[in-house]
Amino acid sequence: MLSRARKQAEMRSARKPPLTIRAYALQQTRTLLRRLAFQVSRAARPGDPDAVHDLRVAIRRFTRALRVFQQFLPHGKARKVRHELQDIMDLAAAVRDRDIASELLQEARVPAGSPLVATLRRERKEAETRLRVAVRRLARVGFSQKWRLGLRL
Repeated sequence: MLSRARKQAEMRSARKPPLTIRAYALQQTRTLLRRLAFQVSRAARPGDPDAVHDLRVAIRRFTRALRVFQQFLPHGKARKVRHELQDIMDLAAAVRDRDIASELLQEARVPAGSPLVATLRRERKEAETRLRVAVRRLARVGFSQKWRLGLRL
């Protein structure tokens, strides 16, 4: 029977060697790209305010990784990807702003039938439609695989 210390020593020696900073950066960026792809597919479906919020979070995290780990990515590719995501982020912000405004109006007990609430609902629906069109277009071109290859992830 092996002693506890010996078992621990064997487990440590069986571990993988530590990742280099470059390998870690690419691994994290890959993971964030996968999460972004998942959130894009969620946001392509209508009527889920949480999906829009989660999409914005995924975009922010992925673009932050592209900035922080830029030195490990092909020159100019990260900037191009960030630029493409900015349009989606702007569209998602338009939807999210209206979600937040609706919540504030509810807290203020503005009647659901008021013209302000009706206008906000209409604007949100229009903004959501524009966002869904954009994320479906992004998904249709296979952005995840295209970016993974372009960024060499």
